[in-house]
Amino acid sequence: MSQENVEAVRRQHKHFNRTGEVLPEVYDPEAEWMAAREDPDAETHRGLEAIRRYFAQWTGMFEGIDFRAEQLIDAGDKVFAWVRFSGTGATSGAPVEMEQAQIWTFRDGKVVRVEEYFDRREALEAAGLQE
Repeated sequence: MSQENVEAVRRQHKHFNRTGEVLPEVYDPEAEWMAAREDPDAETHRGLEAIRRYFAQWTGMFEGIDFRAEQLIDAGDKVFAWVRFSGTGATSGAPVEMEQAQIWTFRDGKVVRVEEYFDRREALEAAGLQE
């Protein structure tokens, strides 16, 4: 199932880049999205509706969003994603660029948890991988 998990993450990333929205078919309805602890909104968003609101918050803050996975690593029931985000602040007009790791956890072919990290090494460890 793990290659299918990688493909599910890839589909969600492409969908977000096009629409700024959740791709519901890849998620368990009770999935959790854990924002990075450094994020001003460092909390766990529980359930598909909460994840949708989190995505909407992000897309509302930026214009010209470009979101791409630089690396996807199959880790069994987890997928490590190293992503690059760029855009322009909707209010400030300031350019924004950042990199982030996401650890996607799957159960029965559905995403049950996504954890964000700004520290690549920490994220690799959380996924059970070593750099």
